[in-house]
Amino acid sequence: MLALTSLNSFAIDYGLDRLGTPKVSAKLSGKKLAVLTHAAGRDKNGLHLIDLLFRGFTLKKIFAPEHGLRTMADDWVEDGTDTDTGLPVISLYKRTSKGPTTKDLEGIDAIVIDLQDVGVRYYTYFSTIAEVMKAAAPLNVEIILLDRPNLLGGKIVEGKVLDASLAGSFTAYHTVPTRHGMSLGELALMINAEKQMKVHLTVIPASGWARENLLFTMDRPWIAPSPALLDLDQVGLYAIWGTLENFNLAVGRGQINDEAFRVIGAPWISKAESVTLAKELNALRIAGLTFEPHSWVVTRATYVGQKAQGVKIFWDRTEVRTDELTYKVASLLVRLFRGRLNIEKMSAASYGSMSMIEAIKKEVSWGEFSKVIDKELKEFEERRKEFLLY
Repeated sequence: MLALTSLNSFAIDYGLDRLGTPKVSAKLSGKKLAVLTHAAGRDKNGLHLIDLLFRGFTLKKIFAPEHGLRTMADDWVEDGTDTDTGLPVISLYKRTSKGPTTKDLEGIDAIVIDLQDVGVRYYTYFSTIAEVMKAAAPLNVEIILLDRPNLLGGKIVEGKVLDASLAGSFTAYHTVPTRHGMSLGELALMINAEKQMKVHLTVIPASGWARENLLFTMDRPWIAPSPALLDLDQVGLYAIWGTLENFNLAVGRGQINDEAFRVIGAPWISKAESVTLAKELNALRIAGLTFEPHSWVVTRATYVGQKAQGVKIFWDRTEVRTDELTYKVASLLVRLFRGRLNIEKMSAASYGSMSMIEAIKKEVSWGEFSKVIDKELKEFEERRKEFLLY
């Protein structure tokens, strides 16, 4: 169930907020450091991790994930120089590579990591961390991960557990469900053990967070980790609609991104069909969600400059079981637009398995397919227990 409720975030210290404590400071002192972070890497006082490390420790190099360092890039990111510190910035989101090389890690004793994740398997920051761990292990470079709470909470898990045969891609790195309910620190501990990476890993936990807490209204400003997640509503909607990006549909992403994940549609959907789509979606009777016919001019990717028609989603933040909704909406789209929807582009890695895609294509009911998902989720919850920090 997806529900984002109010919580005073100043009662919570992220791992980053503990940087100045004697224990953490001692861990960093005397080491030649690299850092992996991005625009959201700021503590509760608004200070950026790079500036804190550069001022108080020996920072030598900066690594940047997808979407760049202090900016919001929405394409491949090139190497560069950090204007604030003059340090080299090495992109870990190039067309040709997504992890550091041996040369990149020369002269580095430890890599400090702080990234704002959004709690779903197909978001790439965990994959970047895993690639860094894989590169660091044989060189005996330590990983010091400054942990943050999972925005979608730590108790609820939902979605198909990724088939082992599909694991390893950038948007499907490890065998976890779509909504895994784990922090990046916990995921790092899991993959270090299960993949036998043998990296020297230290996780600095957040404090004051309980697994049942879900964040919505944050007293500290929300800093978008990527261009299409401008607010926490979009984080929740991304957990629901993220897999729809595999279709030849526009999902509101563009130059401004105000409507990102709040709309779905395409130029090949007629006005009459958008009315039908809204009616059929409302007929699913999903508590907290309503749909209205909607049209807009696309400003990104395939349909840029064209008018798309479809629906706009209105969510009152009521609990939603994300995997059920994703399954039912994908099934409805396949039924309504078979022949025009690029069903063959549905990604098994995004959905978790080819069996789920086949079930959607064959219009297998959610009640029947969910038995497979629920069995796997119970097994996953047992499997993850040894890695939980909170």
